[in-house]
Amino acid sequence: MNNNPNYVNNANVNNPNVNNPNVNNPNGNNPNNANNANAVDPTARINSLAKQFVDFYYQSFDADRKSLANLYRPMSMMTWEGTQLRGGEAIIEKLASLPFQRVAHKITTTDAQQSLPNVNAVIILVTGQLLVDEETKPQQFSQTFQLVEDNGFFVYNDVFRLNYA
Repeated sequence: MNNNPNYVNNANVNNPNVNNPNVNNPNGNNPNNANNANAVDPTARINSLAKQFVDFYYQSFDADRKSLANLYRPMSMMTWEGTQLRGGEAIIEKLASLPFQRVAHKITTTDAQQSLPNVNAVIILVTGQLLVDEETKPQQFSQTFQLVEDNGFFVYNDVFRLNYA
């Protein structure tokens, strides 16, 4: 994956007119392609995008939360433990102000699917564990992202919640 902080892979998961003839074909085959064996399954494309995004997001979050700024736009929205925020600047300010110095995420599951008809968008649900500072007992978390394509994908919606037993 590209290490440029402005980069989120442009997989064109929902727009069949943008170099992705397979997204609306449930068989994953391009009927215009004589060599359908090389056609990319739209579910595989979406899952690949989700994996790349999740790997990039949590590696960046764990190393330097402020480096996530390029993933958010002025219209981006976040709900963090019930607190609603709007705009990339407010979101990064919240992430930077979290009361811990070090964090390590361990991803348990990642589920993704195409969303928003007529828009190149993906919704991703992540579950996992996180360890902060000197804690020894991991906390469970869930986070949902909606990525929307605009010269690469950006985070339009982000909902984070700790899961207490």
